[in-house]
Amino acid sequence: RVLTGDSFFHLSGLGEPGALAGLNLCGAGRVVCLIDPVGDVYACPFAIHDTFLAGNILSDGGFKNIWQHSELFRQLREPQSVGACGSCGHYDSCRGGCMAAKFFTGLPLDGPDPECVVGYGEPALARERDKPKSSVDHSRTANRKTPSGPIPLTLLSTPPKKFCNESPV
Repeated sequence: RVLTGDSFFHLSGLGEPGALAGLNLCGAGRVVCLIDPVGDVYACPFAIHDTFLAGNILSDGGFKNIWQHSELFRQLREPQSVGACGSCGHYDSCRGGCMAAKFFTGLPLDGPDPECVVGYGEPALARERDKPKSSVDHSRTANRKTPSGPIPLTLLSTPPKKFCNESPV
């Protein structure tokens, strides 16, 4: 069974009644991944970088094989060091925060979350550090062909048989 959407990002405002609980750990390679249009499988939708590329569904035996046997996913599923956040009284709420946010701000993966709501990431962000850059330009700044006319688009002529109304929580 595959669930889609961003249900694990629903964060409740510190005990707000009736709110959905948020994911209290980095779900990269554990409960979420991203398959891009060319079939590359990344550990997280927010970590599109060669470091987090687990494989390609077209050349590496399909998604099931990558999900179950990728070395990257195996490493991400192993128990992680609590790192800089282990002594924080709020650790059980966030488990150290977002891996992608740490990576793209140049912080170590076991470092403080740069988006820490308590503010523990601010001193680390104030220091000089190297920030990784992608080997691929995913921006829309590259030269692209301008379409010579309308682009054909086929819409469904019938409504979907079933709406996705199943709660993943």
